[in-house]
Amino acid sequence: MTDTTSLMLTHWGLYRVRQQDGRLVELKPVAEDQDPSGLGASMLGAREDALRIHTPMVRAGFLREGAASREARGRDAFVPVSWEQASDLVACEMRRIIDRHGNAAIFGGSYGWASAGRFHHAQSQLHRFLNLAGGYTRSVNTHSYAAAEVLLPHVLGNRDGLEQHHTSWSMVAGYTELFVAFGGLPLKNTQVSAGGVGRHSVRQDLLACRARGTHFVNISPLRDDIDAAFAPEWIAVRPNTDTALILALAHCLLSEGRHDTAFLGKYTVGFETVSDYLLGRQDGVVKTAAWAAEICDVPAEVIRDLARRMAGARTMIGMAWSLQRADHGGAAALGGDCVGRDAGANRPAGRRVWLWLWRQQPHRHRQPPAPPGPL
Repeated sequence: MTDTTSLMLTHWGLYRVRQQDGRLVELKPVAEDQDPSGLGASMLGAREDALRIHTPMVRAGFLREGAASREARGRDAFVPVSWEQASDLVACEMRRIIDRHGNAAIFGGSYGWASAGRFHHAQSQLHRFLNLAGGYTRSVNTHSYAAAEVLLPHVLGNRDGLEQHHTSWSMVAGYTELFVAFGGLPLKNTQVSAGGVGRHSVRQDLLACRARGTHFVNISPLRDDIDAAFAPEWIAVRPNTDTALILALAHCLLSEGRHDTAFLGKYTVGFETVSDYLLGRQDGVVKTAAWAAEICDVPAEVIRDLARRMAGARTMIGMAWSLQRADHGGAAALGGDCVGRDAGANRPAGRRVWLWLWRQQPHRHRQPPAPPGPL
């Protein structure tokens, strides 16, 4: 019997794989991963699960009648075919569509995470293939953060904070006094990372933040969106009403003179428009804490208290991608930036507010840089 061991990187982590006579028998996280995801272990059983699709499947009506069989779609049975037959079917349909309608009639989808490796990334390979066939119609943006992806370059000038250039955990642990997390900081999100993650460190990073005095505020309908181990304060907002809460926070800062007029005048454009909106000069609706309380089910005094604490402490604002996936979700990302820029006024020297759109595995620095100076 031949027994071999190798390393395998997956979306859920790095594993040591043991095989006997070419058959996968064991999958273990590497010792360096102190908080491995349990999802990876499921791959062992998935290879031989009764629900696994082992061969290409084609709708029975399509095999009999081809493109003329659309009537039974959604209720037709699927039957297995060989890879050779599946390849011929796809080639013939592509040829038919291109000849009759042109390459623009082919939609190159396959959006998703097929492989931790880039060469075996299904979407990339499909796009390469369709380009060689003369082109295709493709999608734009992503399911993950499309609203923010389109909006933020017009507000911030780039997409920093969506995928790259996140504030490091060492910076957060070293200098953040108050972490306000819209959508929370759910550890379940940190189990997976596109292209693979070698070490799951977020739990330990959050514990380090807490140990150094960072206070977490979980703004979410779900209490568990920040683990109890980090002693979070929970503000149970009604789903999809974060923008109203954000506007009320900004209004409080503005109406109480806690906004930094010098910073806003020098580094931002359009504050007068935002100010007019917050004060109701555009639509007759003043975005007070009392106004927001009726919408988001958060007491007005809780909103005002949070705004004042944000202005008085070195604060990090985190926004989960989920906020901008809702109807008009881009408003939450825009509002988060606005309140972040407002909240820095009257702060002690060196304090500032960061905006961070939460993702799976933020970047780390070995040592925290020097404390940020006043804006």
